[in-house]
Amino acid sequence: AVFGRNFIARDMGFRNTAGPQKHQAVALMTSADLAVYYKCHIDAYQDTLYVHANRQFYRECNIYGTVDFIFGNSAAVIQNCNIMPKLPMHGQQNTITAQGKTDPNMNTGISIQYCNIAPFGNLSTVQTYLGRPWKNYSTTVYMKSRMEGFINPKGWLPWVGNSAPDTIFYAEFQNVGPGASTKNRVKWKGLKNISIKQANKFSVKDFVQGDRWISASGAPFKANI
Repeated sequence: AVFGRNFIARDMGFRNTAGPQKHQAVALMTSADLAVYYKCHIDAYQDTLYVHANRQFYRECNIYGTVDFIFGNSAAVIQNCNIMPKLPMHGQQNTITAQGKTDPNMNTGISIQYCNIAPFGNLSTVQTYLGRPWKNYSTTVYMKSRMEGFINPKGWLPWVGNSAPDTIFYAEFQNVGPGASTKNRVKWKGLKNISIKQANKFSVKDFVQGDRWISASGAPFKANI
C-alpha cells in the first residue's frame, strides 16, 4: 500500500501470489497523490490494482488480472501499458475495470490510453469485458488503445441485473484491433460517444494535471489525446 505524496516506482514488481481461489487479493493499492509507476509489473488475479484515491499515472507497465483487476476511485491515467487478462477460476468472467465513483462532483475515473489489451494465455473459454460499474457514477474511458479479439462484443457487463445506472460515464474513443468494434456494444445511456474535446478531459494534462508533476519522475508521458 502506498500513501506518500509524489511516490515514484520504476522497474518494480508487485505481485499477490494468492491465486484465483482466494478471490480478492490486491497486489498494489495506491492512495498517494501524484504517484507515478513506470515500467512496473503488477500481477494478481481478482482486484490486482487498487487505484484507491488521488492522482496516479501508470506508464509502460504490465498489468495482469481476472475480475475487476483495475478498480477504485482515484483519478488514474494508464498510458502505453500492456493490460493482460488471465485465466480466472472456473465459471468466472473477466472484467478489466470496476471504477468506484460515488458522487458526480468527484474528479475521478480510470483513463486507459494508448494501451495494448491482450490475453495472457488461452482465454477462448472465458468471457472478458472492459469493465463493470462498481458504483453509480462509475467513470471509465478507453482511448486510442489496441484491443485483441477476445473482448466480448457487448464490451461491458452490469454489476447487477441486466443494465447499468444511467449516471455512469463509459466511453471508447478511436480504439483499434479486432476487439475494438463498438457495433454490438451494450445500449446503455451511460455508454457515450465522445468528441476529441471530451476525450481530452481525460488526458494527462486535463484529468490529472500531469504536465506539472510527472516529468520530475523521469517517466515520459503524452499530455493530450
